[in-house]
Amino acid sequence: MRSFPRSLLTASTVALLCCAWTVSVRAAEKSSSYSAALESIKTDDLERHVGRLADEAMEGREAGRQGGRAAAKYLAEQYARLKIRGTGTNGGFFQPFPPYYRNVLAIIEGSDPKLRDQVIVVCAHYDHLGYGGVASLGPYGHIHPGADDNASGTAAVLELAEAMTFFSSPPKRSILFANWDAEEKGLLGSKHWVAHPTVPLDRVVAVLNLDMIGRLRDRRLMIFGVRSGRGWRRLVCLRNDAGLQLAFPWGIRPRADHYPFFSRGIPALMFHTGLHDDYHRPGDVANLINGPGMTQVTRLLFGAVHELADNPLAVPDFRAAARYETPASERAVLARITKPDDRLGVGWVEDAATAGGVRVSTIVAGSPARKAGLRAGDLIVRFAGREIRDDDDFFAAVSSAANPATMTVKRPGEEKPLELTLQLTGVPLRWGITWRVDDAEPGMVILAHVVPGSPAARAGLTVGDRVYRVGGQDFADEDGFARLVKSLDAPLQLLVERDGRMRIVTLRLDRSEPLKRAA
Repeated sequence: MRSFPRSLLTASTVALLCCAWTVSVRAAEKSSSYSAALESIKTDDLERHVGRLADEAMEGREAGRQGGRAAAKYLAEQYARLKIRGTGTNGGFFQPFPPYYRNVLAIIEGSDPKLRDQVIVVCAHYDHLGYGGVASLGPYGHIHPGADDNASGTAAVLELAEAMTFFSSPPKRSILFANWDAEEKGLLGSKHWVAHPTVPLDRVVAVLNLDMIGRLRDRRLMIFGVRSGRGWRRLVCLRNDAGLQLAFPWGIRPRADHYPFFSRGIPALMFHTGLHDDYHRPGDVANLINGPGMTQVTRLLFGAVHELADNPLAVPDFRAAARYETPASERAVLARITKPDDRLGVGWVEDAATAGGVRVSTIVAGSPARKAGLRAGDLIVRFAGREIRDDDDFFAAVSSAANPATMTVKRPGEEKPLELTLQLTGVPLRWGITWRVDDAEPGMVILAHVVPGSPAARAGLTVGDRVYRVGGQDFADEDGFARLVKSLDAPLQLLVERDGRMRIVTLRLDRSEPLKRAA
């Protein structure tokens, strides 16, 4: 530890040093607690909960039947073991509702006096189909264990609840762990709670619903409702430490327990690993659960839930526009994206008979190329100081050139190359990208076009990539992004998200070797 001369240790200095030491210790304690909580989410524990809930003794957990009531009792016992307070009717774990159903509810109160009244709901339905019935896809009369649907989501809620007990001080906001009954009969449990909440509904600021997360395949996880709140995508992707491939479908259908909350103007997500051949059939058994995959999904959820509960700025604002957005809306948005304007006004072909360059085939009337005196048949071998070896070189050179630009042309019938000067239209694209923004995804830009042969293309960027940071710096909007990419020198580092996976991409202005072109 560094020592200070006694003469410099004034009262204010000592106070500052003590404050810094205290902050450092608290940060270390928080980091240690966070790691312990995350690591407490174990495959064995998740599989144990799934195995118990999907056991034949539970008889398929049909709402209102003996098996369903046994499952509810098991859940209440787990919360009691964790010493998490019930928040059902009369302060117990159960919230009964007609005719014979009951939700199971527990809450961890937030630690911040100002934020504890805000509630994050983490939920899953625990009921299933019993011996079948109208929702069964057959055969009827056999136990439908419902290991994936939805013992998997229920097990994850239990593990998340246990993980949150590893903190000496709870997160700032309160977390309600809700296990809904009678989902299979029409979302009855979640609808009943929204109509008769055991904590005021206007205190609920975000909902995360877990429904069928036990059959992760190809590392692909679907997250519905991401457009219901501004910033959902960023919050989730930054916690995707396992590198899962995340899909974010547009549109929210009224077929899962997050919908009653969404319909009341509350940002809500649903996590789902996809349907399979055993869905609503007796074959949905515990030994087909992908335990390690479920662990990865649950740990991602832990990071998201903790961020929501502990970061004062993390809760997303509700987007009313999400009520009207569908997959067709997404296709319409993508269809409106256009490429940058043609700055030169020529058509060309790569000439196999030459060692490099592109041969002009057509020239647009009134274009910079026409004004500069370029002719069809000319071979462009250099542009804006850059040797042209193929059309990727040409794309990149034209897109990034400043005015006035010069080009070297070999013209049929002329012995010496010609030097032509021209004024290009449009704005130079230094890095070879254009972008768009989306009000559902603040603090990032979405690449709309990547110029072939440009620094962005050479770094592997593609249309649809999301840029979160530039040179290690966050930005609030596209103006902030534009300022950073224009002011920072190469090499330029970007934090980029594609399909939910984060990576650092470095853009370089020099080109050290020829590009190999795909067939």
